[in-house]
Amino acid sequence: MAVRLVILDCDLTLWNHPNVTALARPLRRVATDAVEDQAGVRVTLFPGVHRTLEGLRQRGLIVACASWNEPEPVEEIFTLLDLGRYFDHRKVEPHPHKDRTIRALLDELRGRGTALEPDQVLYVDDRRLHLEAVRAAVGGIRFLQYGVDIRALDELLSYLDSRGPAAQAQA
Repeated sequence: MAVRLVILDCDLTLWNHPNVTALARPLRRVATDAVEDQAGVRVTLFPGVHRTLEGLRQRGLIVACASWNEPEPVEEIFTLLDLGRYFDHRKVEPHPHKDRTIRALLDELRGRGTALEPDQVLYVDDRRLHLEAVRAAVGGIRFLQYGVDIRALDELLSYLDSRGPAAQAQA
């Protein structure tokens, strides 16, 4: 089946910082793709983030994030860098259990009438750490490790295009 939902991690997947919960807020926008905290720590989007998110929207995909952070700094970055408009769902929770976060997201979607099979879900994260727990909780979702399976976020669009309905029908 074709991918219908793309779930993106935030830290070290959308931007170059490993833990935005640790930032000294409030944040301020310092460039079209960067924010800075009160101590001068800069968080910069990886190249192609806006282009990739726009491409996901143009393909009609459901776009979500699943992040192990306090929600406030993530929401602040989304607002300051105009990322929020691309996301249908944001699951930002202050615990490391991505399996629970993603399971809750899928349950919410099902409750709204969008039931997805595991192979219709693509999860992109910089770490494989939680993958087995996620697969145990939700089934055999697709997974790409940022920095390993894809080196830049816009490679995600090529991945999806190569596995679109026509390519998947041949597989």
